Amino acid sequence: MILEDVTTTGGSAIQAVRVVREEGANVVMVLSVVDRREGAEASFAAENVPFRALFTADEFLKA
Repeated sequence: MILEDVTTTGGSAIQAVRVVREEGANVVMVLSVVDRREGAEASFAAENVPFRALFTADEFLKA
């Protein structure tokens, strides 16, 4: 599992996924504490990596 604090486009986590896969790891998911909803979900889908976020930026902006 790759853990991110805040995810925007997913670029950093995708780099991490690729590196650990090259080393033989099986990445089962990327988990983010906050998803800014700016394209990360589509980026992870394109890499065939499940993605979940605990919160979205919208939840914080509403408060």
